[in-house]
Amino acid sequence: MKPYLFTSLLMVISIATANAQYNKANLKLEPATAAKKYAYGNLQVYPVRANAAFKEQHKHVGKYVTLKDGLQKNKAKITERDGGEVNTLYIENISSDTIMVLSGEVVQGGKQDRVIAQDFLLYPKTKKDISVFCVEPGRWQPQKVGGDGMTFTSYSSYSTNEVRKAAIVEKDQQKVWDKVAETTSKNDATTSTGTLTALKNSGSFTTGLKKYTDYFKSFFASEPDVIGMVVVSGDAILGCDMFATHEMFMAHYPDLVNAYATQAITTGKPVTVSYGNVQHYLDTLITDERKQESEVKKKGSLLKEGDKKLHFSTF
Repeated sequence: MKPYLFTSLLMVISIATANAQYNKANLKLEPATAAKKYAYGNLQVYPVRANAAFKEQHKHVGKYVTLKDGLQKNKAKITERDGGEVNTLYIENISSDTIMVLSGEVVQGGKQDRVIAQDFLLYPKTKKDISVFCVEPGRWQPQKVGGDGMTFTSYSSYSTNEVRKAAIVEKDQQKVWDKVAETTSKNDATTSTGTLTALKNSGSFTTGLKKYTDYFKSFFASEPDVIGMVVVSGDAILGCDMFATHEMFMAHYPDLVNAYATQAITTGKPVTVSYGNVQHYLDTLITDERKQESEVKKKGSLLKEGDKKLHFSTF
């Protein structure tokens, strides 16, 4: 082979490898027989496993602080904008870390609790406006317990997948409220303000949720090839979450399980969806990388840094 042809071939291979991230060559769904242990109640989790090439491509992806840790460790501050706007909040990173914020995360406080409706990285010592939706329709006044009433003092995990979808894909405030009301009423968590965060005060719900979270919490920590999961209940695929690294996945895994389990408790049924349908669902996301970004955005959200896809959710 002529030297220049060999060099060109190497360049093509190099480019293909650099671009080959979330694809069928690098990712595989857990086999049906092995996935049986990842099932409890109305919920079935199918791990998505990455090969050595995928892990090699992402080994230099940066370390990020979750929003949960950012708020709890006073690295981030979320407040109402001056005067208050239902669909916009203000976030500031007051630390030297980069904070990863994901759509579907719920924050509590301010004039009403909100669900975040966009994915983004917040770099050290930066600030920005963020898109949100209300998950507490009966309140529009500051809560001054332990703060100034304009600050969001608590992180409240992820919303259910149906709330996430209504906010992120459909971008419809009324549908968000409808799904919040359905979730709270079915779980005996109805309050005067109708907030989604009242779920944590429902004894029957928290008892049921603990059974799910206790069952799933021990999985994947020692399985470094797991970078995501497809989750099903009844005859429906609830969604898929995948991350650039195992560590990133595990940082969000407990709260994602909380969200999926909440959905399973609220509207779920014994699992009947076929393995073939789950495989097909994943294939639609990873078969053609040229269409992947647009396909994901139709169904959920995507977070990138440069050419690296850090996370995507589909519902």
